[in-house]
Amino acid sequence: MKYFCILLLLVLSNVDIHAQGNWKQQITPSLRHLYAVHFTDAATGTACGLAGAIFRTADGGENWTEQMSGVTNQLKGVCFTSRLNGFIVGRDGIILHTTDGGALWNIQNSPVNVMPLLSTYFIDSLIGYASGWYGNIIHTTDGGMHWEKQKNEVSTFLRSIQFCDYRVGVVVGEKGTLMRTINGGKFWELLPSETTENLTGVCFLGRANAIAVGDNGTIIRSITNGYRWQCVESGTSQNLRGVSFFGNIGTIVGENGTILRSSDGGITWKNESQKSGKHLLAVDQIDTKHVTAVGVDGTVLRKDEK
Repeated sequence: MKYFCILLLLVLSNVDIHAQGNWKQQITPSLRHLYAVHFTDAATGTACGLAGAIFRTADGGENWTEQMSGVTNQLKGVCFTSRLNGFIVGRDGIILHTTDGGALWNIQNSPVNVMPLLSTYFIDSLIGYASGWYGNIIHTTDGGMHWEKQKNEVSTFLRSIQFCDYRVGVVVGEKGTLMRTINGGKFWELLPSETTENLTGVCFLGRANAIAVGDNGTIIRSITNGYRWQCVESGTSQNLRGVSFFGNIGTIVGENGTILRSSDGGITWKNESQKSGKHLLAVDQIDTKHVTAVGVDGTVLRKDEK
């Protein structure tokens, strides 16, 4: 009986490490770092990362299969406009496009060939954006057949970009850099972010509200369509790396297994950090019930709520 109790305690301890807060660790094809993830529904998603890694699931992450990217670049951002049509960006300005769910990835011509791209966001199948090193923002209106650089006044690394409609978008980056456009990127206005910390992720919640995250537990929130921002208490000093919302339900991930969750539009946050301590680098709040986070060493965590 004594040995049975010891064994039971070990099993329970292992469950706590890998599934704290009802998070489930999923198995991926390799241990390469994953920098971005995007789902088009609760079942269908794509993650990308180190050395050209692209992983795809059609069953909510129960099984992940590796796709042939044809490149060895670090792949830093992914966005799908449908289950089949998607884009990935990364080091050396690489831009990949698929129209068949990733069975075949094609390289598109990039106007920033040697400058890494760190994030991409598409409003529909034709109109999209990407941001990266030294203030680079690029834009397409034809599904990536042609990309053009957009002018702005910064030279910092721009780590995350998102739009709430065809006109209004926000991009964030190093040293608290935050810019906003209200005309689809024809003009980017540099705005005060209320922080000098590096900002690493931004997400709109509908049209009015937005959340951005960054180093040392930084969370800033806007209720003015991205125009004015104020700091929000995070309850952590960990570096935060990604944020995603579906309606008022949102998730933030960061280093050392940090996971924060909100159910009130980002006003307050609950800590669901994982004891395994793996750095989490990106997250997708797929809907109100399903969320997937990815990170170093091929880490994928999934939470499915009833």
